[in-house]
Amino acid sequence: MGVTVKDVPAKEFIDAFAKHLKKGNRIKMPEWAVYYKTACYKDLSPYDPDWLYIRAASVAYQLYMRQKVGVNTLRKHYSGKQRNGTCTEHSRLTAGKCIRYCLIELEKASLVGKMFYENKDGQQVPNGKALTKKGTTDMDRIAREIANKARKGE
Repeated sequence: MGVTVKDVPAKEFIDAFAKHLKKGNRIKMPEWAVYYKTACYKDLSPYDPDWLYIRAASVAYQLYMRQKVGVNTLRKHYSGKQRNGTCTEHSRLTAGKCIRYCLIELEKASLVGKMFYENKDGQQVPNGKALTKKGTTDMDRIAREIANKARKGE
C-alpha cells in the first residue's frame, strides 16, 4: 500500500513541500511579503524570508486533510490570541490576503481548483477550494520520499 500525506509528520511534510514549491518556482514571492504581518495581533512580520512558501505548503496540507475549504475557515485555523495588556485575551482571525494569495498561486500552478455545487435553480455556484488530481499526486509523492528517507535512516 502506498504512503500518503497522512502517514508522515505534518511539520516534515510542510517543510519538504515548501522546498518543492520554491525549487519549482511554482509560487512567486511578491514585493509586499517582506513587510507583511500575517495577522493584526502580531507585532512583526515573520523572521523567515521564505515564510510564504511555508504558508502555501500549510494551506495545501489543510486542503489535503479537509478535502475542501474556504478562506474564512483557513483564517480561523491560523488565528490566535490578541494580547490586551492587563485585560483578557481575545481570539482574532489572521489576515486573509496571504491565504488568498497562496490559494491563487497554487491555482496557477494547477495544484488547487474551485469546488462548485448546484443551487435550487440548477446553477453552478462556487463553494470553496480543493486539491486537483495533480496536487494530490505531487503531495503523495513528496510524502513517499519523506517516508523512504525515514525508513533508510532507521
